[in-house]
Amino acid sequence: MSLAMCRAACVSVALSLLASWAGAMQWQWLEQMRQAVQFTDYRGEFVHRRGDELSAYSVVHRYKDGSMTELLQQLDGDMIEVLRTGDELICYYPEGSSSAVSHAIPAAPFSKVAKLDVERISGNYSASVQNEERVAGYITRVVVLTGDDWRFSHKLWLEQKTGLLLQSEMIDQKGQVVEQFRFTRIEIDVDIADQELRSTLALVSDRQQVISLNKKPKGDTDNDFSSTLSWLPEGFELARAHAGMQAEKWTEMRNYSDGFTSFSVFVEKGVAMKGESAIAKMGATTAVMLDKAGYAITVLGEVPEATARQVASNIHIEAWDL
Repeated sequence: MSLAMCRAACVSVALSLLASWAGAMQWQWLEQMRQAVQFTDYRGEFVHRRGDELSAYSVVHRYKDGSMTELLQQLDGDMIEVLRTGDELICYYPEGSSSAVSHAIPAAPFSKVAKLDVERISGNYSASVQNEERVAGYITRVVVLTGDDWRFSHKLWLEQKTGLLLQSEMIDQKGQVVEQFRFTRIEIDVDIADQELRSTLALVSDRQQVISLNKKPKGDTDNDFSSTLSWLPEGFELARAHAGMQAEKWTEMRNYSDGFTSFSVFVEKGVAMKGESAIAKMGATTAVMLDKAGYAITVLGEVPEATARQVASNIHIEAWDL
């Protein structure tokens, strides 16, 4: 082998190793992000846009003595506070607030980051790095996760030193941003006093509260279900399953995840929809509802409409003797 050929081979190997190292670094940054949202102390304010709906929040987060505590406050609309301590969520509403009845418990859009499965994400998405950008006064690394047509892409802005997620976007197949969150002000690695983590509504006598335990429901198989699915987007796996009476109706629920995002499938007996189908969207969340022989089927999650429709159309139901 000539010297020139040897040099070319060495350059090729070096470039290959460099590309492999760069790719590995992107997944390491995501793992750093997953840990930072749990173990970093911070306070700040962020905006969350879902479609045409925009909300502003403040958040205080502390990890101390092996326990995580977080207080989330909605800054516009109804006064809502969510206190998260470990697996327990307590949501406080003013007396008479419509939010207590008509909305789910609010959650910071970055809160799900702690549950990410980076190994599975790397098998379902490709990762690329863009130029550094500033968010809320901090330099960030920008990572883009791109999957197939059955899932949204994700653009993530990670604070350079800690890896904390400061901004994210969910992007559809047309390149449109369907959901976004962004810190407008944040202080990282600061001392958080106990007083900052106390709900102001907790001491108000005429307030409502909803308590939720953020634990995985019992059951992770659907072997005894009467409904079956004949198609799933590649990379999605059953995360949990539950069957039982809900609102006096027998319901089978499955939740599927690809390591980053998830959707749920509900099959309910005796819910009359008169053969109709419906679709609802808010930001990246899609709900497809249809009727199959007197059974109501709902697919709900952060997936494109085409994905939700395809899943719903591939649900098959045996007769239930209930």
